[in-house]
Amino acid sequence: MADTPEARRIFLRRVLVVEGTAIAGAILVWLLLSLHAFLLDFLISAILAIVFNPLVRLLGKLRIARSVAVVIVVLLGVSVMSLLLYLFTKPLYRAGVTFAHDLPSLVAQAQSGTGRIGSLIKTLHIESLVNQSSAKITSALTNFTGPVLSATRTVLSGIGGFVTITLLAVFILLEGPSIVNGISSLFPRETAEAIRRTVQHSQRSVAGFVLGNLATSVIAGVVVGVTLALLGVPFVMLLSLWVALVDLLPLVGGLLAGVPTVTVALLHSPVDGLITAAVFIAYQQVENHVLNPLIMARTVRLKALWILVSVIVGADLAGFLGALIGIPVAAIVQVVAMEIWGYYQAGRAAASSAEAAEELPEAPA
Repeated sequence: MADTPEARRIFLRRVLVVEGTAIAGAILVWLLLSLHAFLLDFLISAILAIVFNPLVRLLGKLRIARSVAVVIVVLLGVSVMSLLLYLFTKPLYRAGVTFAHDLPSLVAQAQSGTGRIGSLIKTLHIESLVNQSSAKITSALTNFTGPVLSATRTVLSGIGGFVTITLLAVFILLEGPSIVNGISSLFPRETAEAIRRTVQHSQRSVAGFVLGNLATSVIAGVVVGVTLALLGVPFVMLLSLWVALVDLLPLVGGLLAGVPTVTVALLHSPVDGLITAAVFIAYQQVENHVLNPLIMARTVRLKALWILVSVIVGADLAGFLGALIGIPVAAIVQVVAMEIWGYYQAGRAAASSAEAAEELPEAPA
């Protein structure tokens, strides 16, 4: 290129574009890293809003104002979550109180080799190990204030996060439709229709998956709970809620839920443990080969590999909550990608048709 003022301007413009793009990318990465916690809360709030939106629309058909419908649905959701939290923590509290009450006698039995704990220690031939570790165990139990304070801070932080997510979900439900319409109005008609169609398909996929996954988790909790109740295994409500909660994780949730549940049943009775394990295996076969494929095929339409990858990536980025929202986020990404690909294919087809029309010879006069 000749060294002319115009060439220098073009070169300078290209350099500025490259540098501007690099700076913008660096700022975007910095914002994503800095706002990691907020983005996670926002994603969870958006998914909750998508799940609650059908109920809000249903109340809207009954001529209830959207703001009132949002408040009703969110209060109902918060009430259900609070009830589940109460049912989950109450058995833990009772078990903790019972353990604290029985702790002195349990320690005495372990040291003297009497009672149920002493008999177990003699059976396992670990008397010397218990005697060597008794001082450390006593010290750890007397210095239990630190873990208690840490757990209290975690609970308070969780309550604050729950309030933040709830408020974000309320505002997304209230302002979401107007925001989508406002963004769509900035584009041509075809593009605006594509945006609305993408939002609708994303909502349908996410809501269908979440509700279907929730249904299978409830079924799992009920099946395990009934089994444990019939066998007389303790902590039925706690274990049932644990199974229902962990079963929300596709593919790996059944294993994570089954190990502690079967272990508790085995400690109660070897026969009860075997029966519980058989029930778990049978239900997991039904869920993995009948229920989950049906839900995936009708909602997210993701392959098993991508489901596993989305769960692992979500768990690596944000723990258990990240694993829960990994599949809905992957479903949204898939819907957007398919819409963009369809839009691109339609544009190529239109361009090919126009080129073919131009190449046709003109009809003789």
